[in-house]
Amino acid sequence: MLPTTTGRHSPKREVILAFCRRASGPFSATIAAQTISVEGKGAVEIEPEYARMSASVSHTADTTADARAMVDRVMSQLLAGVEELPVTKDSIDAGHIRIQPRYRWNPRSETQEFQGYEATRVQGLKLTSLESLGDALQMLSEQGATTVETPQYGSSQTSAARSRALAIAFDDAKAYAETLTKAARLILGPPDNISTGPQRAPVFRAMNRAARAVMSAEMGPRYEPGQLSVSASVSVVFSATL
Repeated sequence: MLPTTTGRHSPKREVILAFCRRASGPFSATIAAQTISVEGKGAVEIEPEYARMSASVSHTADTTADARAMVDRVMSQLLAGVEELPVTKDSIDAGHIRIQPRYRWNPRSETQEFQGYEATRVQGLKLTSLESLGDALQMLSEQGATTVETPQYGSSQTSAARSRALAIAFDDAKAYAETLTKAARLILGPPDNISTGPQRAPVFRAMNRAARAVMSAEMGPRYEPGQLSVSASVSVVFSATL
């Protein structure tokens, strides 16, 4: 599917007219320089190619040894399940175990009561086939993952899409500058300064926003097709003349 592009004007724009006056006689002045500052935005949509996933395993027990043993056992099951999925091997990370005491506040005695030791490990992976996302989510749930984070989608085309979005953002800014100079009866000149906005992570937009990946006895989790929106913004200062 070819990328589609969109461009829109920033709701906040301002025109800055800088006048340098030089006296040439009573009640006369000459305009030496003028600038127009505008902003532009652009976005390019691409298809996601992979998903980064993260799941954690936690268990609380009376001793650190028991807590560690349970977490390690569940993590071994998860790693065995991951081996059956289309993942990049170097992306599999079972992480380090973290153990800490857990307490609960007792309002009657106004004291912290010891609940046990909680052990936690986090597993990360990169799923290279989105068609297997449902199977991956189901496996993590069935094998004992305590929490499963929302998948983060990505694409190898993100950098190229961002470059295209920047070009669209500049064209957007220039078009607005042309409108302003025409209204002000000025002639638009070349840009004096160009700056880019903060680089934001691509946003996944599902095609069917009403659909949700759910886990139940009747329906397992599934991948909802969508697009990654890669956006960019620029601020441009153009010169202008009469």
